[in-house]
Amino acid sequence: MNKEVMEDESKEKVAVILCGGPGSRMGSLVSDAPKTLLKVHGKPILWYIFWSLYKCGFRKIVLPLGYEGAQIEDYIEGLSSNTDCEILAVKTGMDTTIAQRIDLISNIIHDDSDFFLLNSDTIFDFDIEKMYQMHTSTNSLVTLSSVEVASPWGIMSVKDEELVGFARARRVSKLISGEAKEGYGLVNSGLAWINKSSLELIELDDCPDFETTLYQKVIDIKRASYFQITGLWVPFDTPKDLNTINLTIEDEPTHSVVARDVLRKLELEKSGTGN
Repeated sequence: MNKEVMEDESKEKVAVILCGGPGSRMGSLVSDAPKTLLKVHGKPILWYIFWSLYKCGFRKIVLPLGYEGAQIEDYIEGLSSNTDCEILAVKTGMDTTIAQRIDLISNIIHDDSDFFLLNSDTIFDFDIEKMYQMHTSTNSLVTLSSVEVASPWGIMSVKDEELVGFARARRVSKLISGEAKEGYGLVNSGLAWINKSSLELIELDDCPDFETTLYQKVIDIKRASYFQITGLWVPFDTPKDLNTINLTIEDEPTHSVVARDVLRKLELEKSGTGN
């Protein structure tokens, strides 16, 4: 293999979709199917994830498989069959930690190259390339991404220790943590660009909390950055999350609006792309 081919391969966009967990908070919905194959308006969550990645130029997608891995592998292979995308499904075990799963697929990723790490239960549509440009321009080992979240509770506004307002259905972008000595908190989206070399900072085969351990290590050596997502980000953690987006109720129009927004922003509503 000549040098130019090697350089081209090292620059390819690689995504690692974490899809090995049982998704137990979905209850009976995942009794015989993996969480990522649960349907949002007739299409599995993984369908949205795949086409979002594909339209952003990802041509190698790695799936560390666990719970109901055969179903995921069969689906993604069928979905990608008429594309130029390489799918690498790797059996990583049922009760394997995230760190161990990444360890088991790390040989697929070129040394000192970057990969996009994401969960298999989130629909998204934002400028991933812009996030990657930030990642490389800041010479970061890890670039996390933050999102605004809709608060399920009423929000009290306080200024100078005095209440100045109250509202519901407000979006929250910054948090104050009781453990934080200074500054403010941001909500982590679960989507990150990671340089493979950063994995050497932790023991992958003995790391019960991959994100907390790795990200804090990288932050401590000042090689981390963050990107604010301004596009679409819809996570599915519980049955209520699925119901909220799937229901179309006349007296609750926000449900149908959210669903249409997902399909419209992904530019898939009227396209013939996908299965």
